[in-house]
Amino acid sequence: MSKLYGGLSALKDGTFTFDEVLVLYTEMPLSAFVFETMINKKKEGKNMARIMNQASVDLRSFTPEALKKIKSITNVHLIMLPENPTPEFTEAYTSIQKTNVMTEINISGNASVFNGMTILTKDDLAKDSLVVCNGFTVLRDIPAEMNIRVIINGSLIKSPDVFVEAVKINGTVYKIYNDANIIRSVAEINFDRNFINNLKEKTVIVACGKIYISDEVTEEMLSEKQVKFISVGKIFARRELHGYIQANSDAVGKVLTAEEKNQEKKKLFRWK
Repeated sequence: MSKLYGGLSALKDGTFTFDEVLVLYTEMPLSAFVFETMINKKKEGKNMARIMNQASVDLRSFTPEALKKIKSITNVHLIMLPENPTPEFTEAYTSIQKTNVMTEINISGNASVFNGMTILTKDDLAKDSLVVCNGFTVLRDIPAEMNIRVIINGSLIKSPDVFVEAVKINGTVYKIYNDANIIRSVAEINFDRNFINNLKEKTVIVACGKIYISDEVTEEMLSEKQVKFISVGKIFARRELHGYIQANSDAVGKVLTAEEKNQEKKKLFRWK
């Protein structure tokens, strides 16, 4: 591991070439290939790299020499730059080809960055800080006196007791109760009678994967627990529940019955 991070530091200060440091990563899992962002291994020209398809790219600690090894940045929501870049940094950064970059922002080095599905309260943050969140983000119980600024790349879910300055939000904002019970999942959720009986009232299901609601779950059960869905995936349930789900959901991809699910599967294997 020390070899991995030694190589990373060497690349960022320009000591090694991109080709030399890339060798350190060839036997590592993909998640270990950091280079601050995920750098595509395909190179354009000698010792040049591309950065592609990322929520955020953090270039604050890069030297001008390291920036010169980046040929292009494509499909990126946010690029973080030093608060006070040197003329050499600015010149090297300007020479990088950029396509479909939504936001470029100069921020201090003490900004906190969170990736994935994140729940943050006042206990997770430092006063007078900038927070960058990529993905589903839930903010709860953050008083105004903490002076928190946020940059959100994705969906923001917040309760009324959150007082933050939104520097940039590239996504949708959803509101929940202060006392909402949040259940989050990035995989599948199987929603049966036993599951719903153990839920608290005012439950919000925040999910990136699929949700399966069994036939034994009734609209009265969902209504009693005041269940709300915030999901970018699909929800599978019998037809009688679709009205409740659609009336109490945000950002749901599709609401389907089991039969419609099977029809979609058939389409995947249908040849013309």
